[in-house]
Amino acid sequence: MDWKRDLDELIESTMAFVKDVKREPIPDLSAAMTTVEQALADTSKPELSRAVMPIVRPTSERDEIQQRISKFKAHQEKMARAREDYYLQVKAKMLAPVDPNPVRPKQSPPV
Repeated sequence: MDWKRDLDELIESTMAFVKDVKREPIPDLSAAMTTVEQALADTSKPELSRAVMPIVRPTSERDEIQQRISKFKAHQEKMARAREDYYLQVKAKMLAPVDPNPVRPKQSPPV
């Protein structure tokens, strides 16, 4: 059980360190506080623009679940349409007539 002994030693050394540390008072704390208070008072609150709309939370957990399900279904339908479009494109390429005599570029004579 060395770890227990190590833990106890660590706690003792930490407590000894805490006792040795001396707090030093902050000089002229009132002036610093005044400066901070003025800085906080001077900051104006940002106005909400009309472009930024607040987030509307569903009224209940049931509404939130229904909202998520409808978004998920819409996403699935979008993916199904994209898959179908891709399938039709690939099928059209496969069924396209193939030219039996493709034009080949002339090869230059070896140098």
